[in-house]
Amino acid sequence: MPGTPIARSMGRPLLRDLSRQQLTGYFTGTWNTYETLFRGVADAPEAYGARVHPFRLPLVFYLAHTAAFSMRKLALAGLVDQSETSEFDERMERGVSPEDPDELAGLTDWPSTDTAWAYRKRVHGIVLRAIKNVPLSTAVEPEAPLRALLMAIEHENIHLHTSIPLVRLVPSRLKETPQGWPAPVRERRGNPVAFDGGDGFVPCRGGPVRFGDPDIEADGFQWDNEWGRRETEVAPFAVAPHPVTNGQFLRFVEDGGYEKADLWTTHGAQLFLDRVSDGVPNSWLRADAGTYRYRGVFADSDMPWDWPVEVSRHEAVAYANWAGATLLSEEQFHALLDQEFGGAGQVTDRIGDFNIGLQHGSPRPVRARGAVLGRGGTDFVGNVALWLKDDFTALDADTFRVDPLYPDFSEPWFGRETGLLAGASYAARGHMADIGVMRDFMQNHMDQLAGILLTRPAP
Repeated sequence: MPGTPIARSMGRPLLRDLSRQQLTGYFTGTWNTYETLFRGVADAPEAYGARVHPFRLPLVFYLAHTAAFSMRKLALAGLVDQSETSEFDERMERGVSPEDPDELAGLTDWPSTDTAWAYRKRVHGIVLRAIKNVPLSTAVEPEAPLRALLMAIEHENIHLHTSIPLVRLVPSRLKETPQGWPAPVRERRGNPVAFDGGDGFVPCRGGPVRFGDPDIEADGFQWDNEWGRRETEVAPFAVAPHPVTNGQFLRFVEDGGYEKADLWTTHGAQLFLDRVSDGVPNSWLRADAGTYRYRGVFADSDMPWDWPVEVSRHEAVAYANWAGATLLSEEQFHALLDQEFGGAGQVTDRIGDFNIGLQHGSPRPVRARGAVLGRGGTDFVGNVALWLKDDFTALDADTFRVDPLYPDFSEPWFGRETGLLAGASYAARGHMADIGVMRDFMQNHMDQLAGILLTRPAP
């Protein structure tokens, strides 16, 4: 299954030095990476036409969706003539995120994969033409055509990150690693009991933290939930030296964690247990004699017990409850960045040193050889994003304003059914890799390339 080599793309391009050539390369690299993911899936109804996750639409929708989103936003900003738009754009732009998976049962009229690929080819040419004509600027107002174009690109990066867990669920006989996709990490060290948290929590002094950018015309793209500023004082706390590993999570599974109702305290947890969960993370496969294998994006393998576990928010909170700990808050995450790396800006300057941006096709062992550790020996940047304990809300409720180009991006998701994430996973690209700025979020029941970092009160 041919593909296009993955272009390295860590963070968002800055407007102050943005050229048309750079914008073209950024778009093309992002677009090709997304398509490469889907080229690893066989063109078969049970691969593209089936719902591999109870709360998600078939893969063929997501193949066409990001292109339709681009068409709609560029038309809204005046970069595409209305005569070039169609009902297909509108139909493929809007997904469905139901409260109950039965709401998706009647949605069966999807395009063929040939139609979706042809549509993407057409839209690709339209976006390239828009790049030639879009006015460039060192700052962008919320409705500026350049911002609409950047939004289309960053939306593709978001869906790369959310589509990888869906491709993971496609049966392995219906996929193979496409040409150009990075290989998973082969390094293994340790066993299920080697990572039990006994190496001690790291103290974090807390203190004043400030994050966010009140300037909505800042030097780079931002989503509306990132507009604003938050300043607060963080009490001292202790944090685990690395995210919870598959080996650590095995103990939760073997202790019957999925059957202990009192641990599952997130909104919608019972529905998740009844309709989604198989009693292990979706990144695991049950093997013979009670053993487990790792479900990779394109190929299964022996379980990497020393990699961070990848789970839904429901599972992250249940594990933390079982361990007698909590997840990080957003403010604690920024306090930890400040203490361990000197702030988000210092992490950005070294972003290529972390397992981010599809340098590898998988996580790698926690505290791996060559891993960049914080000053206290923490390993929490890259590999997986981190579920926070916070429900998803505005950065600053008093100054929040809905994005005029995308009014339903974040506000409809504020609430207890949606969790907030921080950091960046091995597959985070573009703005998704902008640690300390990107405020990612996802419904509680969706497994993500996200893991668990435990905190406890300061001793």
